[in-house]
Amino acid sequence: MPFPKISIVTPSFNQGQYIEETILSVLNQNYPNLEYIIIDGGSTDNTVEIIKKYETKISYWISEPDKGQTDAINKGFKKCTGEIFNWLNSDDFYEPNTLNELAKLFTSRPNVQVVCGKEWGFNDTDRTDRILHAGSIIKENVFETIRVGIIDQPCTFFRKACIDSIFPLDTSLRYIMDKQLWWGYLLKYGQQNIVETDRIFTNFRLHPQSKSMADGVLFEAEFDRLKRSLFLQLQVPASLDNQLANNNGIFDKQWEIGITPVKFIPAAFATYYAERHYINDNFTEVSSLMQLVKMWKGIKMNKKEWRLWFMSNAISTSWAMRLKRFKQWK
Repeated sequence: MPFPKISIVTPSFNQGQYIEETILSVLNQNYPNLEYIIIDGGSTDNTVEIIKKYETKISYWISEPDKGQTDAINKGFKKCTGEIFNWLNSDDFYEPNTLNELAKLFTSRPNVQVVCGKEWGFNDTDRTDRILHAGSIIKENVFETIRVGIIDQPCTFFRKACIDSIFPLDTSLRYIMDKQLWWGYLLKYGQQNIVETDRIFTNFRLHPQSKSMADGVLFEAEFDRLKRSLFLQLQVPASLDNQLANNNGIFDKQWEIGITPVKFIPAAFATYYAERHYINDNFTEVSSLMQLVKMWKGIKMNKKEWRLWFMSNAISTSWAMRLKRFKQWK
């Protein structure tokens, strides 16, 4: 069996009580084409001492102050030369034979870009009480996957070439940098080259210092900010972005619109606000937004067809008013 190079990055900061188990879970894979990189943020505990115990088997490591976990992941990714990539946090660890199983899945299907496995979640106070996590959730189309699906990052591995353009990740994200990667991938490639497996790859540890437990309430704030950034990445006009910023909650309603093409979210919002402008007789703005919908959704409706669509669908007080607007929008 061919052994594609697998690059694993461990971002670390003051996790000396856990990191040795993390390191050994990677090195004891005995995978013949492994690139293992540790980026430590200048730990002041015994982390560096532990890393040095294994430095002859580690491809690259450094310990210096950084801007946090995302910055460490970016630094590590920049050093990676492998074909397959993921990061493993310094308080988690792999199941035996994970990397060999990954190699089989990637090499048996050349078109595969992402492999999603499963993981054990456990509380550090009692390892016998563990829960099997379903892994990344893939829905019936890209829209649904971004709307309600999740990425279970520790057990989701990417072909590095597919995500080179998504890096570096936003270092201001402390909690959901994995979702930025996931959405970036889905928007660029869709989900046809993602493979799901029942193989358990990872053990995810919950403990009092883990961000998942200590800072759970802060995840939502970053999630809302990331949703807005999605619009900006897709060149949403300022008028549309301003309306989004001033209408908290409308975004979540618009997630319900089931548009399947990849650039679905801004199209949904453009349509929504075009309807609002239409009933306020702001036809210049309607025309502008409809051009964006055509671009994002690949719709080839002419202006007359759009006028008929609005007359049938836009909210209005009466059919007489709808007909009046139909005539006004030239």
